[in-house]
Amino acid sequence: MPERQPPHNLDAERSVLGSMLRDNGVIADVAQTVRDDSFYKDAHQRIYRGILALHEQGGPVDLVTLAEQLKGQIADIGGYKLLAELWDAAPSAGNAMYYAGIVRDHGVRRALIHLGGQLARDAHDGVAQAAELVSQAERAVFEMATMGSAGGAVHVSSIIQELYDRIDARVVARRSGVVEMGAPTGLIDLDSQYLGGGFQDGELTVIAARPSVGKTSLALNIVRHSLKCELSVFFVSLEQTREELVERMLCSASGVDGQRLRKGVVKQEEVDKLITAGGVLSGTPLFIDDQPSQTMLRIASNARRLKLRNALRLMVVDYLQLVEPSDPHAQRNEQVAEVSRRLKQLANELRIPIVALAQLNRSSEYRSDSKPKLSDLRESGAIEADADVVILLHRPPDKEESVLELIVAKQRNGPTGSVMTVFNRAAGKFENLAHNDGDFS
Repeated sequence: MPERQPPHNLDAERSVLGSMLRDNGVIADVAQTVRDDSFYKDAHQRIYRGILALHEQGGPVDLVTLAEQLKGQIADIGGYKLLAELWDAAPSAGNAMYYAGIVRDHGVRRALIHLGGQLARDAHDGVAQAAELVSQAERAVFEMATMGSAGGAVHVSSIIQELYDRIDARVVARRSGVVEMGAPTGLIDLDSQYLGGGFQDGELTVIAARPSVGKTSLALNIVRHSLKCELSVFFVSLEQTREELVERMLCSASGVDGQRLRKGVVKQEEVDKLITAGGVLSGTPLFIDDQPSQTMLRIASNARRLKLRNALRLMVVDYLQLVEPSDPHAQRNEQVAEVSRRLKQLANELRIPIVALAQLNRSSEYRSDSKPKLSDLRESGAIEADADVVILLHRPPDKEESVLELIVAKQRNGPTGSVMTVFNRAAGKFENLAHNDGDFS
């Protein structure tokens, strides 16, 4: 029985390359659809990389310039005759994206075949646990769905194009008067001075404090502001139930005293405010998982699904030290280090900001100024190493009780410092101290 050929369509591949040569205007669109390994034929992969390289240089991409670009490997790809054939393969560039879709589809099919074989071998070997194999399969399928191929190295030209697109988006947003980049917190000074407009894609931010200082309230306020900006949010709660979290969000949105609500001594007008706030919250893309004892496998799996189905833009984990370790017999600091490392990897994989809450140890309570430091992060110094941003919450003893200081103790891509906020504990609501006209409402 003859060996089956991997899925491919050489005519479509030639038509895509020929279209790019005939009309340089389609190069950027094609580059967003296919990667070099989407092409089956090695010569076509090399030609595609050559076209992208020329395009990034800003000059014309035609038969002459491409032949010059590939002159060191022209014999390996089939000579100048092949380049001429590509030109003839696409009389018009009008169907370039249709052909690109075919190339991408076959590339994904080949990647799925490779993945299936690899998973079958790993499953037979019995070395990895079944849960880990499932996670690997999910991660690989997610990459295929979002990038058009599984794994592999990416040519620098594709990375540069993505970077240019991000820079263009920032410039356009700024010129349009939109100052919020990423997922904004709603605290004006924090966003503008320290976060570059908000939490950035691919970054892990750790918000840490001693118990009952206000880190969950701050996280929920950030979630509400992100929802106002129409961002899809995933909240992983390992400490409180989903009912408790939503109740706190409704109190923050309506200004109703949470203590009075829990006692059942609210007035009808307050009930009306809660109902109004609930109606607004019901229409937002907020997803909550309050299953206790969650592992990173479960958290990552849910986040990947939400990214694909609901365009997930922000994830919050409350809190980091409660995530179940994969190895219950490892030392505690190693367990926490694994969780923080996996959260950072997940932020990079999904290209979203992840905010993880964390506990501080008691060291700050015994210092004269009681101000927390990075070294106070409980159980693992790896949290500090993995996090792009670390924000420590502090209640200054010389300020009013409602004043809460947010200390940006680490910022990998910006300055450090602190901002003062007003925390209405009864309603669980934060406001900008220096900008009283702006808050989370």
